[in-house]
Amino acid sequence: MKYKEIIEINGQKMTKQYIASLNKEQRIALIDPMFNYFRELGWMLPDFDPETLKKEYQRLVNFSPDISVNEAYNNTSMATCICQYFYRKSFYSVTDRIRDKIKPTMEKNFLNDDILKKMCRNRLGIEWYEDEPLSTFNITPKMLMYQCQRSMRLIPGTTMFKPSIAKLIYLKYSQENDLCYDFSMGFGGRALGAISCNRRYLGIDPLTYLETQEMMEFFNISKDKYELINGCSEDYIGDENSIDFAFSSPPYYDQEYYSSDVTQAYNKGEDYFYNTYWAKTLVNIKRMVKPDKFIALNLGINYERMFNMAKEVFGEPIETFKLRTIRSHLNKTGKENATKYEPVYIFKK
Repeated sequence: MKYKEIIEINGQKMTKQYIASLNKEQRIALIDPMFNYFRELGWMLPDFDPETLKKEYQRLVNFSPDISVNEAYNNTSMATCICQYFYRKSFYSVTDRIRDKIKPTMEKNFLNDDILKKMCRNRLGIEWYEDEPLSTFNITPKMLMYQCQRSMRLIPGTTMFKPSIAKLIYLKYSQENDLCYDFSMGFGGRALGAISCNRRYLGIDPLTYLETQEMMEFFNISKDKYELINGCSEDYIGDENSIDFAFSSPPYYDQEYYSSDVTQAYNKGEDYFYNTYWAKTLVNIKRMVKPDKFIALNLGINYERMFNMAKEVFGEPIETFKLRTIRSHLNKTGKENATKYEPVYIFKK
């Protein structure tokens, strides 16, 4: 069974057209067979054939964004399947951390019988609206295991910096063959953006180092185009004035929870996170970036403490690049969430 393949129950493909032809009682009758199907199938991670990954990478290489703009839609899916594949073990294990309480991961939700039955009801469109036509979907492992959990708010909308937007920012604030430093590699979006526009990429991360290495090797990226460090940015002090552009999306202390690994700064307490991890990372970046070169920090607007600490080291940002997102997950009222903006602050040394 493939991740995006429509499942079959009792000899019938569970297409959205078929489900739309059923009344509410007929859909309810499908809950138990659908539950049993997925329980027997078991938890799955995404799969993509190599040719699809290569075509998406070439699409990114060929992409020529307008670098005169100061904002971009963040809803693009260009080359994101590459990140979802190579970083699948890390990406699909992310959950929320709220006041030291860690919510279940996607896999744990799927393995919970009560939650799985609720997910089946949701994807069969039984409870979307009270007096409106019932919504329908093609039922695939991806639809139930991932998209359904996002729609039901069972998991966070895991953040991934989009490769095409990363490329735009690299083109806008750096030059060909520049050495670009990513102090939190994450799920590879910035790495892809950098190598797709002929920048030299220096990335550090204690969690996704091996996944990034696998991705680089898959695309046969020349080793003189990248250097990957299995470590922590608060500890890494590169040569002074050696970096042409620093650009990353740092983790937050009290939001997405990536791993229980001790290398993750948020697992060492709030004081360590701000006064050691973030404070030292900022000082290290300033040391390494060349004079008159740029530093780009993707920080949510609610994280003023991190932003204010960055201003203490780098001064006021010279401009803000806006990531514009329209979220369209419908709730029971049928309303869509409004447009939101997330800033990428641009500093100059």
